Amino acid sequence: MSETDGAPSKVEDAIQNALEGKLLNGHLDVVDIVPIPRHGDRMVRLRTLEEALEDFDHDQGETISYLVQLKPSSTPKAQEPAPTALTPSAKPSLDGIYLPDGKLNIAFLAKNANLLFEAGEFALARNIYKTILQSGERSSLALFGLARCCDAEGKLEEARAHYEESIAYHGTLESYRSLAALFMRQEKDGQAAGTLLRALHLKDLEQKDRFELHQACGNCFARSKNLKEAETHYEKALELNPTADEIRANLGALYLQGQKFSEAKHQFQNAIAINPKNAKALFGLGSCSLAAGDRRGAHDFFVKSLNIELNNPSAIFHLVKCAYEIKSYASAARLVEEYIEIAPININLLYSLAGLQFHLARMDEAGATVRRILEIAPTHAGAMELLGMIDRHGNSIESS
Repeated sequence: MSETDGAPSKVEDAIQNALEGKLLNGHLDVVDIVPIPRHGDRMVRLRTLEEALEDFDHDQGETISYLVQLKPSSTPKAQEPAPTALTPSAKPSLDGIYLPDGKLNIAFLAKNANLLFEAGEFALARNIYKTILQSGERSSLALFGLARCCDAEGKLEEARAHYEESIAYHGTLESYRSLAALFMRQEKDGQAAGTLLRALHLKDLEQKDRFELHQACGNCFARSKNLKEAETHYEKALELNPTADEIRANLGALYLQGQKFSEAKHQFQNAIAINPKNAKALFGLGSCSLAAGDRRGAHDFFVKSLNIELNNPSAIFHLVKCAYEIKSYASAARLVEEYIEIAPININLLYSLAGLQFHLARMDEAGATVRRILEIAPTHAGAMELLGMIDRHGNSIESS
């Protein structure tokens, strides 16, 4: 280092004090400070540098050398107040990227990548995850982050590959669930079930997580028509939580598919005993009643189910059918009117509604519904016939 004024010892002491403890938060030590004579000729100054370099070369450790030139300040600075700790929000955005030892602060980077992901900045988040992956540390975390970004952007095959790589490094419950969810969206329920089965082998799973995995496995196997495996996992889920009414309803639906009506009815009744507002179980009981030829009982169960969960096309269809068979139209008309408000336009459903309104003698409403049908399908034979019946009914009232 070159000093230009003042006693060298004082300058050296000042430099020593200024640097000590501040180089990478104390992870570097000042080895030596060599003053270069100010008034010596060039050869003397070069000799001083050469001798200093020879001394530095003798040091066997890892050292870094700098040449620094100092001069008196033209405007002496006022003494700065002691630094105060910055709150996290006040710190510079780049603060924390590196640890004191010079390595990447993976936790800090992962936190910021997650914030970017949640904000929808998938490209920026992906860049951070790539940096983490290139560092060779926490590869599983980085690959999982890349998978989530690709998943959110609709790049499903890239996402699948990254999820699989992440699991190969270190499988977690979250990574298995995310991969299974991706398969479900692709309607690959068999592969989703296989992924969830792998997750069941994780150590130290909590009972709640194990229950949810068995439930999800059962659902996947049921959708892929593997009824035996579905039944096995639903039963395992019930062993973990016997009060799970949704599992009992699912198991009942499974038995219903296999035409095991007695077992299905038993499970649906158990579900209702736990939760009287389980719409799926009520619909299941309606289906069991229908299979037993009890149209009135089926009608009433379908009404109860739809009062809780209206968006059930199968329940609407069976309710209308039962309503015509038992000649009880009011509840069916009300629920079909409500359903039409939330469902895509369906001419057959509109025609059913018009018929229900006609049987309830609500001729103005029936006529309006029929005309709505004819606007969509002008040649609809049933609608034209019903409109004629409505007109004749109106004429007979006027003549009387």
